[in-house]
Amino acid sequence: MQAGSSEAGRELAARTAEVVFTAWQTLEEAQAFYRDVKGRLAKYGRSPDELKIMPGVFPIIGRTEEEARAKKKYLEELVPLQVGVERLSFQLGVDLSRYDVDGPLPQLPPVEEINGNKSRFELIRNMAEREHLTIRQLIGRVITGRGHWEILGTPEQIADQLQEWFENGAADGFNVMPPVFPESLNEFVELVIPILQERGIFRKEYEGSTLREHLGLERPVNQFARQTVAQN
Repeated sequence: MQAGSSEAGRELAARTAEVVFTAWQTLEEAQAFYRDVKGRLAKYGRSPDELKIMPGVFPIIGRTEEEARAKKKYLEELVPLQVGVERLSFQLGVDLSRYDVDGPLPQLPPVEEINGNKSRFELIRNMAEREHLTIRQLIGRVITGRGHWEILGTPEQIADQLQEWFENGAADGFNVMPPVFPESLNEFVELVIPILQERGIFRKEYEGSTLREHLGLERPVNQFARQTVAQN
């Protein structure tokens, strides 16, 4: 498994990985990444099915939209503002402590000058520009979901959003990142999974005894066993 969406990370994934953990905020961004990485596999003698792309998803589930929004607000209030500013500063590589939190991000340096996670820097910068977010609002979006795709709503609305990405070339599956353990994980399993099963998107029975089998990945030939046979 490989995590990261930089140019080097994409090439590493295409050459060696079987699962990619990545972060995107929009369907269009996720589709572009999916096409790009899958399109690199052929030069390494690999087929698209040999690599599963699984974006991180941060589901906030409510019996109603209002309940989901209340949960989101509560999560945001758990993060002290100073901690949020420090964390966002770290992720961007820019000290934000001297700027008005209710104003926009300051002028950021080119991504080439960032000494850190360049793909995450671009994701946060693009989110702020696209949605015209203040620093305070950006903290609320980034710190709770750690920069991953945040989906909010009823179980049906959560299932709709996952289905859209899954069926439109944006993901082979998802790395579900529940906000609170174990409550949020239990909600996802008990409320969302049955809907996906009814729609024929999620299995009702395990397909094997290993994670590899559940993901539909072939077991690679043991290189050492092959050498032993050849020697014999």
